[in-house]
Amino acid sequence: MTVHDISIRSAQAHDLAVVQRLLSTAHLPTDGLEEQFGEAYAIAECDGQAIGAEGIEIYGEAGLLRSAVVDEQWRGKGVGDALTQDRLRWASERGLREVWLLTTTAADYFPRFGFERAARESAPTEMQRS
Repeated sequence: MTVHDISIRSAQAHDLAVVQRLLSTAHLPTDGLEEQFGEAYAIAECDGQAIGAEGIEIYGEAGLLRSAVVDEQWRGKGVGDALTQDRLRWASERGLREVWLLTTTAADYFPRFGFERAARESAPTEMQRS
């Protein structure tokens, strides 16, 4: 299967458990996920099965891209790219002025979407605590 076989949709409350499982399986943090989980998150699906997720936490006019995860069997097939493009479009449509990413594991992946390296301390204060 290819990225053309997937669909991306807004997350719903019942998706929380599957996103937590995807993140845990990928050894990514789930802390704080429940507080802002909902329409700001997207789910990538194939044949009705969630294969990836990504979200944006909102802090005033800024967004924090987080919980970017793709099932191991689907990595390298464009699912992550599609999710990131979808969430950046979502942020733009909501009028967010900037989107941040605080990562220690995927810093080399995100520059292709326009992200630039910055010190964590330069992020909005409330976002730094996330």
